[in-house]
Amino acid sequence: MNKYLRYIAAFGSAFLVSLAGVVWNMLAPSTTIAILFGVLALVPALLLAGNLIAAKVYMDGINRAKVADIQNTMLRQRQLAQEASGALLFKLQSIRRATVVYAVFVWLLGACAALFAGMMYSVSTGIFYPCLFYAGLVFYAAYSRIYKPVPPEINPNIPVLNRADYPQIYDAVDRAASALNCRGDIIILLSMDCNASILKTGNTYYLQIGIVLLNILSKEELYSICLHEFSHVADKNRANDFEMRYGAWVSEGKPHSKLMLFVTNVFTFFDVYYLFNHMIYSYATSVVRESEADRDMLVHGDAKAAASALLKLSYDDKFQWENGIDDDEPMFASETPDPHFLSGRIAVFKAAIEARHADWDAMIDLEILPNNASHPTKKMRFEILGIEKPELIEDTSSPEYRAELQKALDFADQKFAEGWVNYEQSRKEAYLEPLARVTAWQEAGCPVTAEGFGDILSDLRQLCRQTEADELCERAIAELDENSSPLAYYQKGCKLLYRYDPAGVDLIYHAMETNHNFMEEGLQMIGQFYCMTGREKELLEYRARAQQMAQKDKDEYSQADVLSKRDKLSADQMPDGMLENILTFIHSIDEGIIKNIYRVRKTVNENFFISVFVIHFWGGTDEQRGEIMHKIFRYLDTYPVDWQFSLFDYADHTDIPFDKIEGSLVWTKNNDKGDQKQ
Repeated sequence: MNKYLRYIAAFGSAFLVSLAGVVWNMLAPSTTIAILFGVLALVPALLLAGNLIAAKVYMDGINRAKVADIQNTMLRQRQLAQEASGALLFKLQSIRRATVVYAVFVWLLGACAALFAGMMYSVSTGIFYPCLFYAGLVFYAAYSRIYKPVPPEINPNIPVLNRADYPQIYDAVDRAASALNCRGDIIILLSMDCNASILKTGNTYYLQIGIVLLNILSKEELYSICLHEFSHVADKNRANDFEMRYGAWVSEGKPHSKLMLFVTNVFTFFDVYYLFNHMIYSYATSVVRESEADRDMLVHGDAKAAASALLKLSYDDKFQWENGIDDDEPMFASETPDPHFLSGRIAVFKAAIEARHADWDAMIDLEILPNNASHPTKKMRFEILGIEKPELIEDTSSPEYRAELQKALDFADQKFAEGWVNYEQSRKEAYLEPLARVTAWQEAGCPVTAEGFGDILSDLRQLCRQTEADELCERAIAELDENSSPLAYYQKGCKLLYRYDPAGVDLIYHAMETNHNFMEEGLQMIGQFYCMTGREKELLEYRARAQQMAQKDKDEYSQADVLSKRDKLSADQMPDGMLENILTFIHSIDEGIIKNIYRVRKTVNENFFISVFVIHFWGGTDEQRGEIMHKIFRYLDTYPVDWQFSLFDYADHTDIPFDKIEGSLVWTKNNDKGDQKQ
């Protein structure tokens, strides 16, 4: 229901029910009844408080849980999901239905409030109108739970393959839809990747296919992929689809002003409880749901064709892992968009398949299911199909089908080239400016500085000058102290893993231990490498170590990313010379637009604190302020890991009274007096 219709329905209901209260009081006045309705009218306020308290207690319990306990719970649910997915779904449905019953109860309480307001009309309009407004809020809270599935928005910029122009492609899609009894209109959307997905809106199916995937599939392989996708939206999965959409609706929240906080908070515990269980359900059953879709490829299609299609998908995974580590031509090197960009990339992919498929095939049996996997491993999927040794099938597609693939590729090339809103600006930011910075750096003799090499390294990667970037990493490791070079260790480690060299693991660990900012992506990189290459022993050791690091991050390091007036903030003390050096650096790059600099200490626990810098700007553009904050962040990153820093913009934290913290103002700039240090 539209929020404005809810307003009308809520306050209209309050007014009409209050009229009933007026009539009741006229025909059968009763002080006892009025008092009863008055007491019941207060219950929603109690429910509000109860929901807030219950939600806080529930979330505090989750937040206090150890990372290992949470992970073990999630994994245990996934292991049981094959037999218990129905029970998990039923629990979600039960919570949702309980919320509906609760909403009806809230509606009845709103009616009590409205009746009480009506009974007070003859006593005092000063009581009537506030009570009527309050009743309207309670009704609105009840009506806010009226859920009607909102059709997902389809990006209007995604190209559409018209049925009339691509009859062969649509024939494969139609056959798959018919096999799964999916009746309705079908629209094929063309993305620029190597994936496939599907959405159902009303009676229309939107099948999105990546041009890379489409271009490497035979017609029978395309049919198999479509069987998998339509399986997800078949009638047998309607209940799952409903809960997925309902969960998205709850997580997005309902539009409200500060006044409407009452509306959402009356249901906050139900929503928190549902969303946590929804997360468990989504995680635990994702592999099962994908496996069931694979079985439909076997039941309704050819197992060998399905295996061949999945094999090609696995090639894209390996190609993406290995791609980008060698020198290449930058995307924006040309002054105008490349009219054959996608064709060129697909040609490179096909050449890689030809050269590497034997090695990639050999890795299939090695793969281990990651803890965060949403899909089965390729080996598991082939076992579902009954294929022991998957092979690429011969492409027997008709000339007409192949012609349509080329036509679709030409169309994708055209749309990709035309899709740039401002190619010149994108080229400036992604090519010309990095090129200018690298050129200036080279003309200056290629200096390697702690605060500057990271940006140059990023520019070299952006320009696809990978060899020079690798050489810069080696120089940074050799010439800078360890506190200043974790980025170099991290990128060198990743490069080795992309080449399947396990020596990169220790380098990434070194980077994470030196700078916790690399922890999340570093752990993900190592875990992916071990799972991909089947290193089971190392994976077990990694998971134990990762849990310890994740716990440390949850308890301490993650607190560096947030700043609140509820934090324990106090005056900060630093080693001699540290503050002066930091302020000198900031002053050298401030462009005259910094008004004040605050420094406070955020105490997380008795063993961990953070020195927080807050920058108060008084002018400049968003781009200037962002660049200054970036440079300060880079500089603070060069300090030893045993001294933690955070950096924030004052504009985002005006509710914190920094001036009341003694010694927090460490630098100010006055128009008349010039720069002053406190």
